[in-house]
Amino acid sequence: MFKVTTVCMWLFAFNNLVSSEYIYEGLSNSYELDWWQKEIIYQIYVRSFRDSNGDGIGDLNGITEKVSYFKSIDVGAVWLSPIFLSPQNDFGYDISDYKEIDPIYGTMEDFERMRDEFHKHGIKVLLDFVPNHTSDEHEWFQKSIKKIEPFTDYYVWKDPIIDIHGNKTPPSNWLGVFNSGSAWEWNDERQQYYLHQFQVKQPDLNYRNPSVREEIKVFYS
Repeated sequence: MFKVTTVCMWLFAFNNLVSSEYIYEGLSNSYELDWWQKEIIYQIYVRSFRDSNGDGIGDLNGITEKVSYFKSIDVGAVWLSPIFLSPQNDFGYDISDYKEIDPIYGTMEDFERMRDEFHKHGIKVLLDFVPNHTSDEHEWFQKSIKKIEPFTDYYVWKDPIIDIHGNKTPPSNWLGVFNSGSAWEWNDERQQYYLHQFQVKQPDLNYRNPSVREEIKVFYS
């Protein structure tokens, strides 16, 4: 029984292989791969890659110093972990300002110099952008707490469910990704719960609000 099963599996695999080669051979004459499908993309975790000023944290100038190295190993694009302004509760994935470079990595001038150096060597620069949530220190969230328009509904806010004992409970049983606790956090000032799929300090943006969608589109343009 084992031998028969094994032979059948090999025949099945061989048949799929032949079929796949036939399909892709046919496509190769009419379908051209995009750059990201055929070039090497090198991910750089900025804070630990290269420290140019001796403060113990990797930075943009440190990356610039190694551009020729990336060229020598035929890298087509570099992908940087988040470098935007952040309180660093989640190593930059909690962004407090999408328009500013975090000073621990350098300045906007440092970024532009790094970008230009990569481009001179024909290497693209990709930034790790976090659209799902912001830091709770972001101006949008602080204004949303206070219900300052148009930011009132920039985040996912819900009223509590009152149990039979009169206690406030979260609006659903959803759990956060990082732990087994609730994905909802109570805010005393606003007297509502807000959704955070990740850390408590990373409130989720409300994409049912068209204003939020338009805000985020700006950063992609």
